[in-house]
Formats: sequence, C-alpha cells, structure tokens
Amino acid sequence: MPDTPLPPALAAALRHVEEVFRGMTASPDGCLHCYGAEELALLATPDVRLDDDLLRMMCHEAPDIFGDHPAVMRRLVPQFLAFVAGGRFDGAGYQPTGLGRTAWWRWPPEQAGAVDAFLSVWWAETLATPDPDPDVQTVFQLCADMRQSVTPMLDHWAASRPGGTQERHLAEWVDRWIDDLLSDYGTSLSPWFPDPLVELQTWLLRHASHLDPRVPLLALPYDERWLVYDETVAAAGSARAAETS
Repeated sequence: MPDTPLPPALAAALRHVEEVFRGMTASPDGCLHCYGAEELALLATPDVRLDDDLLRMMCHEAPDIFGDHPAVMRRLVPQFLAFVAGGRFDGAGYQPTGLGRTAWWRWPPEQAGAVDAFLSVWWAETLATPDPDPDVQTVFQLCADMRQSVTPMLDHWAASRPGGTQERHLAEWVDRWIDDLLSDYGTSLSPWFPDPLVELQTWLLRHASHLDPRVPLLALPYDERWLVYDETVAAAGSARAAETS
C-alpha cells in the first residue's frame, strides 16, 4: 500500500483491484539483457511486492520485452496503481505505462471494470482536492495514457458544477496547455496514443471559453489566431489589472 493514506473512495477502489487481481502470476519469460533471472522469477510468484524501481521499469516496458505482456501487467497492476496514486511516481515523464499498451478494457469484465473504476475514482478525487499530490496535470496525463483516451476525464469535468475546486483545476489545466492547442500541437500532451487535438479543441470551445480569453481563438483559422493573440492577452491583462485596482 502507498505511504500516504488515500481518500476512502480511492482506497476502496484500490482494494477492489487487489481483490480482483489477487494471486495473478506471469511467466518469467522475459529479456535477460534487461532483467536478471531472479527479477523475472518474481513475476511467477503471486502477490510478492517488487521494489519501486523494478516496478516502474517493468510497468514501462514495451510488450516485446516479456513473453506474455498482458499477464505481466495483470500481475503488477495492483501494486502499480497504488504506486502512482500514492504520489511516489515522479511525474508523468516516464510514460507510456505498460497498462495502456495492453488494451486492458478488453480483459474479462471484472478485471476491466476494476481498473476502470479505479481510474475514474482517482480522477474524481484529484479534481475534488484543492492541492492534490500527484497534481492534476500528472494525473490527467497518466489516466489518458492508461486509458489511451482523454474522453473520460473531459466527461467528468463537463459534468461538474461551475465554480469551485474542479473549475479552478480546469482553468489551471487550460493555462498550461492552451498555447500548445492553439499551435495545433496535441502530441505534447499525449505522445503515446492517437492525437486527441481535435477532441480537446472542440471540448474547450464548448466548456471552457469563459475561463481563458485565449480559448475562443481556437475557433479561428490557424493563421488568424496568432494575428489577434497578443492583443487578446494584453486586453485580458488590462481587464484583470482594472479589477484589482
């Protein structure tokens, strides 16, 4: 279990993952240039915990490193989800996760449902927390990578009430990514699965135009966006200054 106590709903979702995947094993067939035989043998031993570095490495590997990559992910998924949710995962820079590469949503319904429920609760709890650890940017990227989709996270934001913590997180997320999206560059956000650029641009125009004056520029042709960008940013800055004076 992670060192930092998890919110009750997230802890319950993790317990369910642990129950569903308890006793899973995988063949120790793997790349002996990458791992020692004793490390690979841990995969064939149910419920034995790996140290953090070994866990992170194995959960990052390309599928051809192991003889049965989906089985390896099923063996490791409870510990890996506890690892990332507990804040011990050092940012999202170690993408892609092996979980996203397995198409886990095609696993047996009980297994797929447990992973889906965990990711949904993790995202909801992150948005409900004023200062979450890991932060919203990291959890969004990890969930998108593990799901190979941004749609579930955007749907949750769309269903949230205006104002409050969730909308503040959305405003901060927009501020972080809007210039990339205006540049038609979605792969900086999601380099490991189909580019969600059009989905993100369309969603922001519908749900977040009121949060940042740059968002409506997404509706303009590419070249026209940049003709009015500086003026738009300057006008917004002047308006904020007037409000605080």
